[in-house]
Amino acid sequence: MSIPFFSKLRSQKHYLQLVKPELKQVSEFVEAQSSCFDPEVADYMETVCQSKGKMLRPALVLLVAGATGGVKPAHIRLGALLEMVHLASLVHDDVIDEADKRRDEATANALWGNSLAVLLGDVLFSHAMVLGTEFGSTEFCRRLANTVRNVCQGEVAQSSRLYDLSMTREEYFEIIRKKTASLFSAATGGAGWISGVTPEVEESLYQLGDLLGVAYQIYDDCLDMVGDEDDAGKTLHTDATKGKLTLPIFNLLECGDRNVEATLRDAIENREVVDYSAFQDNPVFAEALDKAIQVALEKNEAAREILWLLPQTEYREALAEMTFYMDELLNDCRIS
Repeated sequence: MSIPFFSKLRSQKHYLQLVKPELKQVSEFVEAQSSCFDPEVADYMETVCQSKGKMLRPALVLLVAGATGGVKPAHIRLGALLEMVHLASLVHDDVIDEADKRRDEATANALWGNSLAVLLGDVLFSHAMVLGTEFGSTEFCRRLANTVRNVCQGEVAQSSRLYDLSMTREEYFEIIRKKTASLFSAATGGAGWISGVTPEVEESLYQLGDLLGVAYQIYDDCLDMVGDEDDAGKTLHTDATKGKLTLPIFNLLECGDRNVEATLRDAIENREVVDYSAFQDNPVFAEALDKAIQVALEKNEAAREILWLLPQTEYREALAEMTFYMDELLNDCRIS
């Protein structure tokens, strides 16, 4: 349980080798961006830009690129841009969650305090938008800007609905689509645009990323409830600490066990930290997790259906295998 996404792929699977040189180019591109800033900022940014982890969004860009004609320099730039937006969102998330560890390293807020960390996240967001202007298309630049806006709006929406029992499942899904899935969608759809696919295929690729992003966020939400920090390499259980309502928590609030529902509602209403481990011996806890996992599995299945639109190549196979690996991780979150 609680295996970081993609770690098995890198150590046991062959298909990320398809884009290993290009992923290295993306990584080098991101690290080189620290030299673009003023001296007062550059040292901080060098540390932040070296904190890359799974490189999931760039990998999606590159694999879709390979499946739609081949990797171009613009794909490298897009992968780097999306990774920088992701890094910026993580810097902000860690401030909000008061997290002190990510990928087994100290977070920006742990190193330099909340105020400076927030400003560094802002600088990363703005620099990503500067990179977006270099694609030569006003419409594509606008779409990338909307992606960044959605990420930020998702952060605001999530933070404004903490401990809010009036929040609906529909609102939860809208938040995670903006905060998480929008970057996955930009990776897959944007890669298709750069490759010059038809408008119909491009929009399907945007939908592919949306499905993958929603599934990944549900996995992350389940992991936060049952994962181990040493295995995950980051601070966990922040959803309970900060009053975030996630899909497994919605399920637990409607589990049918009146004692569990009342205990959970009272804790949320009183803004108390919820110890979900106290419920783990109750069958309703496992059922709440299972229902959330099933939703994510269905998203992955729908994503695999979209892949049939792409030519049969090893890159398409790699994308399909990624969804199956996500299925494995989701199932690892189950309580037996």
